[in-house]
This record gives sequence, structure tokens and C-alpha cells, in this order.
Amino acid sequence: MASVTGNRITLSPREMPARWYNVEADLPFRVPPMMSPSGFPITSRELEPLFAKQIIEHELNAKSRTFTIPKEVRQAYQQWRPTPMFRAVSLEKELGTCARLYYKVEGGSPSGSYESNTAIPQAFFTKQTGAEGIVSGGAGGVWISALGHAASLFGLKSRNYSVRKPGTDFAWGESYGKVWNVDVQATPSENTRVGKFQLQKQGSDSGSIATALAEAYEEAVLNPEVKFAIPTLMGNTLIHQTIVGLEAQRQLAAVDEAPDHVIGSIGAGSHFGGLIAPFVPARIQRRKPRFVAVEEASTPSLTRGVYTEESADSAGLMPQVPMYTLGREYSPPGVLAGAMRYHGVAPIISSLFKEKHIEAVAHGQIESYSAGLMFTRSEGIVLSPHAMYTVKEVIEQALRCKESGSDATILFTVTPAVNAESSPYDSLLDGVMQNEKPEESSLKKSLGRFIGRG
Repeated sequence: MASVTGNRITLSPREMPARWYNVEADLPFRVPPMMSPSGFPITSRELEPLFAKQIIEHELNAKSRTFTIPKEVRQAYQQWRPTPMFRAVSLEKELGTCARLYYKVEGGSPSGSYESNTAIPQAFFTKQTGAEGIVSGGAGGVWISALGHAASLFGLKSRNYSVRKPGTDFAWGESYGKVWNVDVQATPSENTRVGKFQLQKQGSDSGSIATALAEAYEEAVLNPEVKFAIPTLMGNTLIHQTIVGLEAQRQLAAVDEAPDHVIGSIGAGSHFGGLIAPFVPARIQRRKPRFVAVEEASTPSLTRGVYTEESADSAGLMPQVPMYTLGREYSPPGVLAGAMRYHGVAPIISSLFKEKHIEAVAHGQIESYSAGLMFTRSEGIVLSPHAMYTVKEVIEQALRCKESGSDATILFTVTPAVNAESSPYDSLLDGVMQNEKPEESSLKKSLGRFIGRG
């Protein structure tokens, strides 16, 4: 049974879910498939050079409601899972709200974040194929740590293409690569045709998550000894993240609660999707709970993007994904929440948004960091950048509940900051933080490719 001590709700290791949940099987509408360059839905045969068969099964199977979490993956998860849930009593008091705020702390993993939830199964299934390595792309130390730790568990080599620090030859997260023995390459790099072309055309500071994924994808296509891993966007990553929502569901049930609002920040949306997925059937049946996706104002994929088929990477090498997107050519400004600087949103999240089961809002840096600072001073957790955007909308909703007298239940997750050398609030407290706006010229050019599509 769940243990409730003060404002803390914990599950025992034996209560950790034994199966991931596939929400697509319970949707009353069809999520359009990824499309291959041939113009037809992607097939398992086309994905076999890149992924393990179990990953392909998770990706393409829209009928199975659950998938077994392998014993080896469960054992690795139990190093930090189940993660604790807290009621934000101090923040509620600070706001003077009638709302009840429950947050799940997705820290404690070797990466310090939820990204280990998908890195570990991807590495495990890769090892089963007989491949010697795993290659990926991203924008910082969290995914590098998650992938490096997962690869080390199963004896794999790992390489990660990571966005370059502006004006330098170093990649974000390079120091974490050294910790976990990951070969970190600053993107764009000289390793791939995609990287070389972008270096010549746009310069060394032009890298993005989409560029990093393009380079990793190219390498995986050309090297049969490695498999490709992706931190977010694809259906299999969202399925792996449902362990968060399944645990949250059990923890709330222990205090006889069900959420009225589930709020989360999004980049490509897999973590947000994993949190809301177990609550989606209730939403479809009763129009409750309300789901709110929070975007960075400079990368407003849902609030300003178009619904179309677009590649996940900057070079257009990967399959065409049905999603809300700003276009793979969009170059967002360098906000501190790097994980939110992605041009598109996962197909399942995009479909739920299109069907009006999800709402979206966008917040800027200063207001989000200010909200994060309030949370830290109330609840005692220094937040990672993207968690501050979640907290900003949570506070907004709690204040709306205060005005209306509603005692609604709000569910969200937070991740702690992982860098002990500096505070994520430094630029805010030093008065030098700026609100970044969308790069309108880049946005106009990128979206212009979709004009006239049906």
C-alpha cells in the first residue's frame, strides 16, 4: 500500500507498475502514422536498421493497451523509482488558494531527470540486437547522462551529438559525457554530411536539437553496428514515460484524489504525454481532467504552429511525422530551457490537441523563472529550467481557483536542477535575463514551406 507521511506520498518498489501503457489503443480516433519517403506509412522493415524489434513494436502497435516492462529494466528503474509525490502545502499557503497542488519529483535518477525512463529500455533492447553501440542527439547533459548511464548498464558504447555552446567549440553536456564515457560531439560537426553542409552554410553556432538528431540518424543509417536512440517525440518514448503517470494515478488514489487539471511543460512532449496518458480515458468519457501543455514563448509549436507532416530532424532524413510544428528549418533563440527548443510536438499529443482534449499556453523566461523562484522558496527544491514553465502555469491556475473559490486538484511534475556549480536563477537574480521572442523571419520562412498544403 502507498505510504502517506505528512505531505509526502510514496509507493514501495513492489508497487511500481509492471507494464507500460499504450494510450493510443484507447483513443476514439486514429493517430496518423509516420510516413516513409515513398509516401506510404512507415513499415517495420524500414525501421529495422535503426531500432530493436521491441522498440518498433512499441512504435507501430496501436492495438495493444500495455507492454511488459522487462525484468532488467524494472531492476534498473528501482534505483530511483517509484518517485515521491508531495502536496505543495507551503505554496498553497503562499498563494492563498483553495486548490490542492500535488507534484511528483522526477529526480533521483542517474541523469537527475525523467529521461532515464526511456534511455534505459532503449539501451536494453539495443543490446538484445547484438549491436555494439547506441547513438543519439540532444541539447545538454541530462540526456547525455541518461543515455550514458543506460549504455553502461548493458555494455554498449554511446555517442551523442549535442548543441554547441555559442561561440565555442564545446557542446552542452560535454562534462557529463566524460562522467559516463559518452563520446559527445558538438553539432554541427565534421562527422556527417549533414553536419559538414550546415557548418559551411550556416556556421558553427547554428546547431539545434533537430540538427543533432539529423547527424545521429545519418550515422545510425550508415553504421550497422549501432542503433539510433531518441529522447522524445516518438510513440515508444511516450509509452516508456507512462510509468510517471501510472505511479501518479496510484499515489493520488491513496489520498482519495483525482486530478481536475494536469499541467506540464513540453518540448516535443513525451514526458507530458507520459504524465497525462493514464488519465486520458477519463477525459474522453467525462471531459475531465483538463490537460494544459506549457510552451516556451519563443518556440510556440502548438500555439502558433501548423498541423502537417514534417521530419523530426533538420535535414529531413527521418520519417515524416504528423504533428504540430514550426517547421524543421525554424531556428529558435537561445533560451535557457534548451529542452523546449524543438520545432514539433509528438504525434499523440498533437492529435489530442487537434481533437481539443489538450489546451496550450506559452510563457516567457522571466515570468517562468520568477514563478520557479517562488516555488523553490516555498517548497525547497531548486528547479530545472523547463520545470519553471510548468510551475508558472500551475500558479496561474491556482490563482484562478482562488478567485472562483474552487478547491480543484492540480497535478504536475518537477525536476530538480542538476548543475551544482551555478544556480539556474542566476541571470534572473542578477537582473540580466531577457524574454526571448520568436525569431519571426525564421518562423515565416520555415512555415512558408507548408502554405497551400491541404
